[in-house]
Parts: sequence; structure tokens; C-alpha cells
Amino acid sequence: MPNEGGYIYVLTNPSFPEYVKIGYADNVDERVAQLNRSECTPFAFRIYATLHVTSRLADKQVHKLIDTFKPELHAKENVNGKLRVREFFAMSAAEAVEILTMIGSIYDERPQIYASSKDEQQEKKIATDAAIATERRSPFSFYKCGIRNGSKIVYIGDPSIVCYVTGEREISYNGEKTSLSALAKKLLKKSKGVQGTLYFTYEGEVLSALRKRLEDEGVYGQNDELTVTEGTPQENSHEAEEEILYFTMTKYDAKCRRTGKGYTLLKGSHISPTLKSSCRDDGKKLREKYAAIISSDFITLEDIYFSSSSTAAKFVSGSSVNGKLYWKTKDGVLLKDLLENDAR
Repeated sequence: MPNEGGYIYVLTNPSFPEYVKIGYADNVDERVAQLNRSECTPFAFRIYATLHVTSRLADKQVHKLIDTFKPELHAKENVNGKLRVREFFAMSAAEAVEILTMIGSIYDERPQIYASSKDEQQEKKIATDAAIATERRSPFSFYKCGIRNGSKIVYIGDPSIVCYVTGEREISYNGEKTSLSALAKKLLKKSKGVQGTLYFTYEGEVLSALRKRLEDEGVYGQNDELTVTEGTPQENSHEAEEEILYFTMTKYDAKCRRTGKGYTLLKGSHISPTLKSSCRDDGKKLREKYAAIISSDFITLEDIYFSSSSTAAKFVSGSSVNGKLYWKTKDGVLLKDLLENDAR
């Protein structure tokens, strides 16, 4: 490499294939050697591409450019209450090179791409196989990561591709239930299975990296209690007796399933397009939370679980109401009377 100026580099590491490291160095070989002296990663960094520049802050401009269009790709974490922004980005090396090419064209420079050695290719295969094997031994759980039903999950290849958590290992995409791996396989157009957690983020953090961080902190799996909240009901809800209830206001064709655990507003229910002044902030937040699974004509696209009948009724009517008086059986018996009979 010429001595004049320095280089923006793109580094990869099989230890975390979902990220690339983008930075600046006067001498990239020395920088990589420095990084690889650390014993914190099982595999070594390798140079994927470099771009010759004359400014030492050129990499910061690349970071700023990425943050302008896709800020969720930038690795960030809170350490002791302080935000720590790192040089890692949740994107493929090829995507990083595209950005370098765009930057370099302004200065009539082209990035240099380095071919990987057989040893590097073997390390990548070992790391990928190990990650998949780990996932198979202990499947990823949204709940164990403290991720609630209804939470937004974003595809790293295109932030406009958004899905929502509907179960411990289940997501909803375009109104259809699927899994992370199945959706990743479809989006990547792969014929073989892939590890879905490598390709989706939650609040800006790649899911596989999130799980590893929580495991390292010893807190993975300590958030299971979060599953018993508003959201999609768990599969085991059939353990309690089920009963279909109908909304008493005829202008809203809505139904819910009453179980021993709560009330599930059924897919296809018609809800109010507006929110009344009596609807408190929590009602507004629920509408915002489930906006992605409400159609333009205000029909629910998926089942939604609520812990109380009043919350379900509030969600439907857009106003603060007593659920016991707004849900009835097919025969016209009010929920209030059903509950009184149950108590006898």
C-alpha cells in the first residue's frame, strides 16, 4: 500500500458475520494486527476492502453517511448509562464496498477488494456451522431476550422490511405467521436453511448479537414473565375453557375469545377508526403498538391478546368503557352476568 495518505477499511470477522467494521488507518495491516492481538474473539479480523483517502476523518464521513440513511445499522450500546457508538455496522461486506465506491468516485479513487485465503474461508465455514449448531441446540427465544409480543423486528438488508413478534419463536410478516429463518431464507433467496437471527435486528441490535450479549451478562432467559402481557396469546391457552363473545355496539363487528387467562380479540374484528377524548394514553399507545396489524379500513389482521375485557373493549370502541357491559354471548348474555354466574 502507498505511504501517502491513509485508508478507509472494511474488515470482516467470522466471529460476528452479521457485522462489518468500517474505520480509518494510516497502515491497515498494522491496525488489523493490533486488533488480532486481542483474545476476545475466537477468529481473526481480515481485510475485505480499502479505499485510499487523504483525510484522517474520512471514515467519520462514511459513518455519518450510513447514519443518515440507515441509522439502525450502526452498532450502539448503553454502558453504565452512557451511549457507546462503535465502528461496527450490520451490513454485508459487499454493501460496505458499495458505499466506499460511491465515496471514492468523488475523489477519482476506487476501493481495492482483497481475495480471502483458504484459511479464512475455512474459518468462516467453521464459525457459520458453529453458530447454526448452537442455534439448533438451544433455539432462539424472543421471550428469553425480553422481547414482547407485538415488538418490531427489522431486516438488516432493508429497514423497510419489518415484521412483528407473535410468539416465542414466531413472527408475522405481511399478515402471515412465519419464523425468522424461513423469512431470511426467502429474502436471501437461499435454497438451504439459514440462521435467521443473523439477519434481523431489535432496537438496532442484531438478534444473534443480542442473545450473545445477554448470555454473557447472565440474564438470557430471565425475562419469561414478560410473555403474560397484551399481545398474541400463547399456544397453551387451550388449557382453559374458551368462549366466543361479541361486541354489543352493532356498528363494530368485533369478536373476542374468553379464556381463563384473558380475552383475545379475534382476527377480522372491525374497530373504531377514531379515538374519543375519554380514551386515556394507554389506549392510544395500544393503537400505536398494533398499528401494523390493523388494515386501512380498521380491520384487525391478527389475533390480539388482552388481559382484561375492558382493555379489549377500549381497543375496539376507541373510548374508555366497561368491558363487562360491552361483550355478550351469541345468545345475548352480557359478560357481566356470565362472570356473576361463574362466581356462584
